[in-house]
This record gives sequence, structure tokens and C-alpha cells, in this order.
Amino acid sequence: MKLAGHSVWVIGAGFLGSALAEACRNAGARVLTIDPHAVASLRGSAADKTLLEHARQRLQPDIVFCCTATHGGSPDDYRQAYLAPVENLAALLRGCRVVFCSSTSVYGGRTGEVVTEESPARADSERARVLLQAEQAVLEQGGVVARLVPLYGPGRCELLRRYREGLPCLPGTPGRFMNYLHRDDAVSALLLLAVQPWLSHGVYNVSGENFTKGAIYAYFESLFHIGMAAGESAPSHRGVSDMQVCCARLHQLGWQPRHNMLAFAREWKG
Repeated sequence: MKLAGHSVWVIGAGFLGSALAEACRNAGARVLTIDPHAVASLRGSAADKTLLEHARQRLQPDIVFCCTATHGGSPDDYRQAYLAPVENLAALLRGCRVVFCSSTSVYGGRTGEVVTEESPARADSERARVLLQAEQAVLEQGGVVARLVPLYGPGRCELLRRYREGLPCLPGTPGRFMNYLHRDDAVSALLLLAVQPWLSHGVYNVSGENFTKGAIYAYFESLFHIGMAAGESAPSHRGVSDMQVCCARLHQLGWQPRHNMLAFAREWKG
């Protein structure tokens, strides 16, 4: 992906943001990272407008990626992590390409349905309402909303880790559909959405694959010869999703995932 000559901010330098920043640098961009906890160019929250003004003095961006995360958190945590940063960007930057990492949890799918970007979002919690407000603020700036499914990648896969450690499996029936995306495929999708403003705008689903809970645990058992632990973990605050995320709109731009969970599990086994 050619980014030579671009100036980029990556807000959130965690699992996804750190890899995205590295990919931008490798593609020739000037990059500034912002994060209150991880190693970053500027240590602090993008909810702090003064910090963003300082960042602008260091590097005036033409592309901003918002890759913040709360790892759970309260509605107020969501406002600080998602809504306040994009509102600050709207106030401080004009003509900047904003790519905002949101979540497919806003669809609230519970019955195995196929969801596209045209599927209605369901603000059935205060957290979801905050996330949708942040999305709307980005769209009003002419930016891109990337609704991502759960990520896995180097050193991280909650689904596989729990199975290998004999912890209770994820909740839901064996027929529950789950969607996953390799971190590096997420990076390639975000880069594509950033550099094609004449083609890409609005909301994009970003998913690598889906499979049923029963099928993936059966595969793990055949690969590792470990029986599935009894019981289930408690649902997250987002509930138990059951949907098949379609990202045909992103495929139309030429993006295709290069990784899959089965190959990742085989590599994990070594």
C-alpha cells in the first residue's frame, strides 16, 4: 500500500494500532501515535483537545486512524475512548481523512442472520448508543467507519487460548455463528479504506470469516486432542452475538483476507 508523502496519526497504539502504525511507516508515511497506556509518540488520551493541538504542532495529518479500545468499560469509558476523540478531530482538523474503528456489535445480531452495512444498527445499550454517536460524527466529516469483528493474531487469540487452557468455552449454542478477523487483515483493510477516498466512504464491515461454535471447537479437538471443558463463560456486556457478517462492500474495493483461524490454530500447535 503506497502511503509515501502522507502524514498519519494512529490514535490507539495497542494490538491493532501498533501494527497499523508500523505498516504505515513501512509504506513511506510519516506517523505519529497517541495512546494513554501503550508505547506511543505522545502519551495521553485523544479525548484531551490540548494534547491533540500539541500533536498537530508536531505533525499535521492528512489521514487519522482511530483504533481506540476500552476492553469492556462503562459508557463513560466509551465516551472518552470513542466519542470525545472524533469530536475533537472534527473541531481541530479540516479536510483530514478519518478512518474510525467501530464494532459489528452495533448490529446486535442474535439469531444467526446475515448482516450487511444496510442492516439496522440496534442501540440497545448506552455503550452502543455512544459508539453510534461516534460513528455519526465521523460520517458527518466525510470519514469512514470500519465495523470490525473480534481480532486475533500474533500472540493473541482468546478463543483458542481458552480452549488450550481448559477454561469454559464461549457462551451460546453449537449452532451460534462467530466472526473473526486476523489483525494483519484488519491492517490491510484499514489502509485500503484510507487511501481510496474517491471510492470508499461511509460504513464498511470488516470480517475475515465466520463459523459455528460447534464446528470450530470440533476442529480444535481433532487438532489438539483435548476435550472441551464443561460449562460456559459468562456473556460479555455486549451479549452473545449470533450473526454472519458480510463485507461484500469491502471486497468490491479489491480486499480479501489472507489468514484463517484453522491455519492459525495449526501454527499455534507448532
